[in-house]
Amino acid sequence: MNRKGGSGKTTSAVSLAAVFRAWGLTSRIVDGDAQMASATYWLPPQTASGAPTLLDVFLGDATLAEATAPTTVPGVAIVPSLDTLGRVESERPPGSDGLLAGELDSDASYDIELLDAAPSMGLVTVSMLAASTDVVLMMTTSTLDLVGAAEMARPLDLVRRRLNPNLRISAVVMVDDDGNTMLSRDMGDSLAADYPNALIYRIPHSVRVREAPGAHEPIIDYAPDNPVSAAYWRLAAALVPRLGLTWAVGPDTIGVEQ
Repeated sequence: MNRKGGSGKTTSAVSLAAVFRAWGLTSRIVDGDAQMASATYWLPPQTASGAPTLLDVFLGDATLAEATAPTTVPGVAIVPSLDTLGRVESERPPGSDGLLAGELDSDASYDIELLDAAPSMGLVTVSMLAASTDVVLMMTTSTLDLVGAAEMARPLDLVRRRLNPNLRISAVVMVDDDGNTMLSRDMGDSLAADYPNALIYRIPHSVRVREAPGAHEPIIDYAPDNPVSAAYWRLAAALVPRLGLTWAVGPDTIGVEQ
């Protein structure tokens, strides 16, 4: 999550889902962003027009399981969103802040759930935080994003105290960053101080990341030899122990198990 757009949230959700899939874990992305340039565009649901979306779940017209659709990537499912998702904020259906927690508790069909939040602290995002175990804060390498990251501490603490005492910030990820500038190094130091228990991680810049959504492929499939792809493999590996997962090593496979 990040309350600012263009911070790499969707890129990271899609990329991590693809890496976990490669390690033998099924994953589901819940798209909480009403913008067209979202995970729903990147990995189009393989369902007929008019199928349930996340809006229907919030309005009580479908369960999360009923709104879940396969994507073009085997092993990765999605709960899609359209621009109508904004109705949740205007209509504010009763019980919305705890809705996703209840839905996820009742549907344990997937090994990993990735909740891709909108660039806001609206009702859908709060519901996602109430349902989550781990938060990955996303940002670009800029002074404004650093200020925004510091401001996130208070609302996250409120969610933890009022809705989800188990919520933890597992990682802060800086995208379009190679760590070679003074600003990047200063940001890393500041973030480590603000979030001492979180992994501070950098994803380098690459134009191939901007091309991958148009091909409807995760970056690790679209450009497997790209440094960004390698960075997401390493990020997923670093998150494995933080998510309570363990490595499973067999005679023919190396994967992850719960």
